[in-house]
Amino acid sequence: MNSIYLFMAVKTISYTNIIVILIIASVIGFLYNRYMEKMDRLQGLGNSYGAIQNYLLTDSSLSDVKKPILWIPIEYEYNARNWLSFGSRSSFELNQPYMYLTVKSIINQCGDSFHICIIDDNSFRKLLPEWNINLDATANPVKCNIRKLGWVKILYRYGGMFVPPSFLCMRNLEELYKTGIAGGKMFVGQNVDRNQTSVTHEFYPDMRFMGAPKECAVLNDLMDFMQRTISTDFTSESVFLGDFNRWTNSRTREINIIDGKLIGTKTLNDSPILIDDLLSNNYIDLYAQAYGIWIPAEQILNRRHYEWYARLSPKQVLESEVILSKYILLASAPGEKQGRIEEFKQMPEWIGYWQVPSGFGLWGQKPNYLGNHMIIKDPDYSTDLV
Repeated sequence: MNSIYLFMAVKTISYTNIIVILIIASVIGFLYNRYMEKMDRLQGLGNSYGAIQNYLLTDSSLSDVKKPILWIPIEYEYNARNWLSFGSRSSFELNQPYMYLTVKSIINQCGDSFHICIIDDNSFRKLLPEWNINLDATANPVKCNIRKLGWVKILYRYGGMFVPPSFLCMRNLEELYKTGIAGGKMFVGQNVDRNQTSVTHEFYPDMRFMGAPKECAVLNDLMDFMQRTISTDFTSESVFLGDFNRWTNSRTREINIIDGKLIGTKTLNDSPILIDDLLSNNYIDLYAQAYGIWIPAEQILNRRHYEWYARLSPKQVLESEVILSKYILLASAPGEKQGRIEEFKQMPEWIGYWQVPSGFGLWGQKPNYLGNHMIIKDPDYSTDLV
């Protein structure tokens, strides 16, 4: 009897050990899968980041540059989209992987025609000798206005064009730049209006997409206006009223306005392209000669319904079913110089074909009045051939 109890105890212990081992193995497998997913995500970010690393501004000397300069400003803000560590649960990194793909599209399309510089708040001191403002010690909304002033100063000193990093580029911007600065003027892109002027205007000039020749007189006037406004406004009043964009809109004879159709902020029928449209599965009727799509990055971050898109890895962005991801995938294709997605439409002249029931693989136009459920029947040669 004792031997039986001992055998049962050993058997119970064996089962317990097996269960414990299986649980430990499952936990280790789960943690390993999570680790591999994270490494794949970081590797995808590393590949995209490495492709644009060479374009980061590291030298203040641009005197030898012969091409027009294409400036891509990156704004780093404190966020918790991707934790640097469990203790910090936040970082100052960009943490918007889709934006690496859009910046890469700008580089691929415009790298041969422009000298591309990716800048941030630390670049102002390298590019502007008179710059003595510490943006790290400045809070919003003053910080945002001073940053825009820095962009205008850079554009006045060096010329070129500013393109937001969220712009998905599908064509070389060289022709747009030459058209924009025709007559020695500056130009501003047209975007969906999101300040007080939206009461009367659906679209309005947006300084985040602008360009000008070096030492443009109108740009100097804009710089003076911005300095006066910033020195007296320490609130968000100028942002809410859209003072800077109002200034550009009031001087349309001196400033060329780039139509929103060309930069993907309005459809062919002059309807605004919203984030609701870009992150849906519906077709967007873009202008055939559009240079790209200006993605409203601030809407992705501010609207809870769509902030998931900012968290996707580059691989997940390219595999997503939303229409924006399809355009990003098209723009990321090797050797792709102009991508366009066309809506599938049923052609009225199309006709249906019908396989004849003889079994010989013959096809032809379906005869009328035969019904939709024709039954193939093998012939009875003993009676049918009589």
